[in-house]
Amino acid sequence: MFELQRQDKPVTVSLDVVWQGSAAKHDARMSEISMDGCFIDSNGQGRSLGETVQFKAHLPSGPWVSLQGELINQDYPIGFGLRFTHLTQADRGLLAQVIAAHGGEPVDQPLLAEDSKEKTAAEIPLERPRVLVADDDALTLRMVSAIVETEGYQVVGVHDGREAKAVLQQDANFSAAIFDMNMPHLQGLDVILYMKASERLCRIPVGMITAEEDPKVWDDSVAAGARVFLPKPFSPPQVQMMLRMLFSKVAA
Repeated sequence: MFELQRQDKPVTVSLDVVWQGSAAKHDARMSEISMDGCFIDSNGQGRSLGETVQFKAHLPSGPWVSLQGELINQDYPIGFGLRFTHLTQADRGLLAQVIAAHGGEPVDQPLLAEDSKEKTAAEIPLERPRVLVADDDALTLRMVSAIVETEGYQVVGVHDGREAKAVLQQDANFSAAIFDMNMPHLQGLDVILYMKASERLCRIPVGMITAEEDPKVWDDSVAAGARVFLPKPFSPPQVQMMLRMLFSKVAA
């Protein structure tokens, strides 16, 4: 239904979409998607070829993701085709999962954590607040990182507590941190204790993700300085609530 410059074959999907027109927002459905772009079924008018269309798509994994694309064709009143623009690595990872889940060829996308942990403070723009996320489970790390990014924050993701400590030793420019409680090398509690002993890091609010049900472990984490707990399994809205709570601590 739509053509892209790259030979990236689209797959058939059915995703809820809200796109922003010149005067109003429109509810619609996405019917095809590839790593290059998508086709949105909508009878909305008032667009020109080359125009940038802002929209949100409800992915099967739960979160609403903000995306944008250049209008490359339209077939009124059926819909219009977009070529994605300004995708983040988290966006690409989520799109790759959607395509694979709908029968498309797996797309080799590097983990967000592998990209982010290599960045220095000089390489990451400072216009948005930055959040350090640490979890040894790759799927959880990718999911939490993607949700944090959709909320408008920069993410630095790492695989375990030792990597989190290494990042913090060189870079204190974080507005919040989210750690898994049980990680290899250093537990989430150990990283919190390290932060609270540092004048540079002690004011960063920390949230903990945990499957641990032992009240003593929770009490120890609170005593160490954890501000918010998120029990596993969790949903995207719960991660969003955790972020709001952590950033309310920043404001306070």
